[in-house]
Amino acid sequence: MKKLFIAALLFVGIVSFAQDINLKPAHHQKENLTPEQRNEKQLQKLTSELSLDKKQQEQVKQLLAERSAKAEKFKASRKDIKTKPSDAEKEAFKKQMETEKAANDAKMKSILNADQYTKWTALKKDHRRKHDHKSSKERDQAHLQKLTTDLNLTAEQQKQVAALLAERSTKMEMLKKSKKDGVEPTAAEKEAMKKQMIEDHKATDAKMKSILNADQYIKWTAIQKEHKDKIKDHRKNKM
Repeated sequence: MKKLFIAALLFVGIVSFAQDINLKPAHHQKENLTPEQRNEKQLQKLTSELSLDKKQQEQVKQLLAERSAKAEKFKASRKDIKTKPSDAEKEAFKKQMETEKAANDAKMKSILNADQYTKWTALKKDHRRKHDHKSSKERDQAHLQKLTTDLNLTAEQQKQVAALLAERSTKMEMLKKSKKDGVEPTAAEKEAMKKQMIEDHKATDAKMKSILNADQYIKWTAIQKEHKDKIKDHRKNKM
């Protein structure tokens, strides 16, 4: 169990590194590429963005291969992890993630020249900014379009759902800001936050029920359940 948990720690650093150097991870996931194909795309992009010479390309290629090998090894072992980590293990997980990211950064710094490294860090920062601050309006619009299609919403229903999505996004942005600006919440604060989320969920459900007709509401609850099941499966796979 301990070895598997350590493997999980290493995997976090691997994933973080891959996200740092791969400016479009989601795109690769959609394409369902093999590790070798992902590495090649990453290498091509970095070569173009940073003007890597032949020697640097070989070094980065080797680094990518090492990370992919560790990631694949972890995938094969993570199914054996059945229990959730303790608070102490989570803290160790977090620290190890930071250590791994720092180590990956150091390796890239040793490969790149000063100008390339500056550009690489700027590219990472820009990618994270775009990923973290994706317009809530864009997300809500995409969600509304999906619901309109799945539930066959009328024009009036679309307006009401759009307002509800905007309201929810505002609350989420406020929650994110409070998490970033504050320190680690206490157990009591976490419990209060959990209760508040449950209350908000119930309120949203009630509002959706008032907007939709009976058939639409049944379908919407089914969609919600399917989404929750996918999240649960995703969390289990990450353990």
